[in-house]
Amino acid sequence: MHIRPYRPGDADPLLAIFRKNIPESFGQNEIDAYATFLPVNTDPYFVAEYEGEVAGACGYYLIREGNVARICWILADPYRRGSGVGSALLRHVLNQISTHPAVNLIECETSQVAYRFFEKFDFTLHYAKPDHWAPGLDLYFMSREPKGV
Repeated sequence: MHIRPYRPGDADPLLAIFRKNIPESFGQNEIDAYATFLPVNTDPYFVAEYEGEVAGACGYYLIREGNVARICWILADPYRRGSGVGSALLRHVLNQISTHPAVNLIECETSQVAYRFFEKFDFTLHYAKPDHWAPGLDLYFMSREPKGV
């Protein structure tokens, strides 16, 4: 597996992966937000290639004067489930965040579908909001300290 920075040519394969994750992990209503995000995002965003194909992506951005990093738009091809794509992406992003010495908290907004995945990386659930992302997809707000991956 190879992880590299996002390139404009990654948009179509990532949108295809996003669509494969609807409705289990993302709501249909979120596709436009992701499609809008890809060409204008200037924050770090990374793509995983597995066997030469785009297999997922994950990024982060800094908030609160650079003291908090927030994970954004993590997704992996559901046909690659169990291959380690999501874990490799999150480890890479956590390592990138560790290069920012001012960061003292890492946050993520996920759903009941993925929150156990984040728990494996020491994220703690703080609250949930029902039907936040789409009907049946709840918001799970989680955080962790920027310790080792």
